[in-house]
Amino acid sequence: MHVGLLRVTLHIPAARSLKDRRAVLRKAIDRVRARFNVSAAEVGDSDHWQIATIAVTVVSKDKTLIEEVLGKCTSTIATAGDALITRRELEVVSYPESETFGEEDLLATRAGDTWSDD
Repeated sequence: MHVGLLRVTLHIPAARSLKDRRAVLRKAIDRVRARFNVSAAEVGDSDHWQIATIAVTVVSKDKTLIEEVLGKCTSTIATAGDALITRRELEVVSYPESETFGEEDLLATRAGDTWSDD
């Protein structure tokens, strides 16, 4: 199993308010989510009107497919609106198929905020 993470930092020169910024980000994120089977969200620089960071993730058995999809996501973000890509980071982490989660991992998950027995 492979997990791919793409972080794209954008400069939005036309943004004069948070409303302008949100419109550009919403268009880019919605377009990426609609065209590809990925998760995408704004992850940083939320205090600046003209700077934003978007993260995109994808999981697959095929590492080449992940790199291809995230490359297409970069192109889609670049053409989605009035934003310029100033930085792009791509990371793919591989996990062996035989690796299983141990009891410690299960207990840690139950203790975290995402687990519910209700």
